[in-house]
Amino acid sequence: MASRPRRKEFRHLPDFLYFDKSVKQYRLTLTNGLRKCIGADKAKAIAIAREYNNIMRPEKCISVNSLIIDSGGQYGEALPLSEHLDKLFLRITNDEKPSDSTLSNWVNDLERIKIFFKDIPANEISLEHVNGYINEYHADASANVQNRKVSFLKKIFSYAMDESLMFDNPAERKKMKRVDGKKRRRLSYDDFLKIRASAEPWLRTAMDLALQTTQARLEVSRIKYNIKAPKEGICGCLWYEEPLNGIYGMIYIHRQKVQHKEASHIAIPIGKALKDIIDNSRDNVASPYIVHRLPTRIPNKVSKEVNHPTQVAPDYLSRAFSALRDRVGVASHLPLDERPTFHEIRALAAFMFKQRGFDPQARMAHSDAESTKIYTENHVQWVEVPHCEING
Repeated sequence: MASRPRRKEFRHLPDFLYFDKSVKQYRLTLTNGLRKCIGADKAKAIAIAREYNNIMRPEKCISVNSLIIDSGGQYGEALPLSEHLDKLFLRITNDEKPSDSTLSNWVNDLERIKIFFKDIPANEISLEHVNGYINEYHADASANVQNRKVSFLKKIFSYAMDESLMFDNPAERKKMKRVDGKKRRRLSYDDFLKIRASAEPWLRTAMDLALQTTQARLEVSRIKYNIKAPKEGICGCLWYEEPLNGIYGMIYIHRQKVQHKEASHIAIPIGKALKDIIDNSRDNVASPYIVHRLPTRIPNKVSKEVNHPTQVAPDYLSRAFSALRDRVGVASHLPLDERPTFHEIRALAAFMFKQRGFDPQARMAHSDAESTKIYTENHVQWVEVPHCEING
């Protein structure tokens, strides 16, 4: 409601305040149109009118608070969240030290968040904005994916709160989606052999390594033929000068997904089965990696997980396995998301080792009472697992 034209004797008064001579009191026009008597004391009436207008008519008032907000806030909380994201992200990565694959996912998410929150002040972000972000970019994603995206928002907002940019964390109030158990069918050994029989040599090597070591695609694709010494972040073979009780050396595995857990450093004895796989993988391609292939073309974008032109990227390994699985007709009667992937070789290996009386937990980077802790010269603790093989 607009204020009435000011008479000359009232122009020194705050907007909507005037002196009613009939009752000899000051009246204030409220936002709903009601005219309220606020007493005959001029100074008190002016103070009340100014405070009321600041709260109820902020768009018409110039206040210290409005000037602070217009300048971005005391801590930058009134600036768009996107202007703070790079700084917050640097803190997050320094504190949490994510794996390369996790970091890559976070970087992609960060770009979307920058776009969505580019005009929204940090201190005005609400649950409505969280829902809007999920609906904008992940409306058709699985419950698991949506929950991960909300969790990442929650992480960013918690750091923003720590820097006084936000008053609360609206992502904390977002109801997480219910995640059903995995529907994917397990890979049987017969299906493994069927896929393996049609696999190219490099893929056959990867499948055999995964089965004998119980390692996932990220580790299998990083195992080198030779390393000089066990080292943090490196997977590779350290060979003995002479076989010792049928053991030719050790494969040292540092699992990236659980890199900060106690059992993430694993030493697997190289027996005859593993040695045969490694020997059979050698060809005329000069590569430091056991799982290798000559690329048919140079890709536009090289995977962050690849350090050599002949190294096979984990994603490519998964896609090649799934494509061959479908080509040979394994689980073709099932929907795509229920068919076994390369990762299921890990579960198959665990099952087969257990059938043979070996506990697979240690070599899978799980804590295990039967494992032996050993130390290398660089004081990294490795878990040496018992020698065991799958021979069909």
